[in-house]
Amino acid sequence: MFVYKKTEELEKLTAQELDQYKTEMKAHEDELLKTTISDTVKAELKQAKEDLDKATKAIEDLQEKVNELKDANGGQTQVKSLREQLAEQIAEKAEEIKATVKGGFVEIEIKAVASVTTASGANTSPPAITGVQQAPLSNVNLRNVNVLSLTTNMNTNQSAYAYTEAEPKEGGFDYVAEGGTKPQIDLKWTTRYAQPVKVAAWMKLTEESVQDVANLESVAYDFLAKQHALKTARGILFGDGTSPNPKGATVYARAFSAGAMATAVTNPNFMDVVNACITDVFTTHNFTDEMPYMANLVMVSPTDFFLNLVSAKTTDGLPLYPTASLFNQVVIGGVTIVPDELIPAGKIFVADMSKYNTTNYLPYTVKIGWVNDDFIKNQFVILGESRFHAFVKKLDEQAFLYDDIATIQAAIDIANA
Repeated sequence: MFVYKKTEELEKLTAQELDQYKTEMKAHEDELLKTTISDTVKAELKQAKEDLDKATKAIEDLQEKVNELKDANGGQTQVKSLREQLAEQIAEKAEEIKATVKGGFVEIEIKAVASVTTASGANTSPPAITGVQQAPLSNVNLRNVNVLSLTTNMNTNQSAYAYTEAEPKEGGFDYVAEGGTKPQIDLKWTTRYAQPVKVAAWMKLTEESVQDVANLESVAYDFLAKQHALKTARGILFGDGTSPNPKGATVYARAFSAGAMATAVTNPNFMDVVNACITDVFTTHNFTDEMPYMANLVMVSPTDFFLNLVSAKTTDGLPLYPTASLFNQVVIGGVTIVPDELIPAGKIFVADMSKYNTTNYLPYTVKIGWVNDDFIKNQFVILGESRFHAFVKKLDEQAFLYDDIATIQAAIDIANA
């Protein structure tokens, strides 16, 4: 005898059992149509049909959702990974899909397939060495101060470099009448000594770093050599002379002395200052008839060089000193004017640099070796050093001048008379 099932009982049926139940119920209903159906029977029949429609609708909704996914993915031309995701989701939720006949729904998540871009890859903590492997090491870009080449450079094997200066003492030549007494003349000399200075630095490298980083050892040699040259140039210009430092040309230098040029120039400009300094160097002597000094170098700061030379123009707007911007220097009357960051703004250095003496007592050399237990640590040291004399003879100190541009300009300005 057919018995109507309640919703709770229908939810427990499988799809096949539900189909069987529908067949049996239809046969039962056909049979009931042949007889008088009571109100109670009609109510039970209505409830049973509602429960069946609900279960059927859940199955149809699931089928419709699957069909929509197929249509959205273009059928057989769909991206494989999307079909695979759908198949996997249906397989994983097979039991849940079957259970939907009891009511409810199953949620299937399809992950969107993204485009493959340069950001798709990941580089997890690359070793530091990969940087120089991809971008080879280059030399350190250090500037060059061309001062050493302007000095008088000599070779010597003497630690205490001796030099002797002679100068007039008393008397001098005179015109003598016949039978007259001739005047006596004499001279004196002084021997002085220059002591060598040492400039040095070292760098420690591991054997692995040299093996793994292409050109590292060459870069290290170049770096040491450039730093040595720069430190030597700084010492020649600005060394304070306190051991173990050399005495620089600007420390030997004296202040400007206007002499006959004092308050004699109308509206003096920068070139008036330069020429006044050159004249001062030329006309300042230790004794009468001494050979004049010929200044060959003028150094100012890059800012003063630009303001007074690069930007200087004629009344037609043309550069007054074309080589200033082209070659970063101006040559006037055999004197080279150059900018250099070693010179502070507002200062001017004028000198006959041939009167600054340097020697090659122990020329720049590079040594490689170990310190303490470096050998067993696969480490080694590269050492760069030199020893040289750097000095100005006592009488030649007049050849160097270092002062403020504004001070010199005011000293020769006629407005200050």
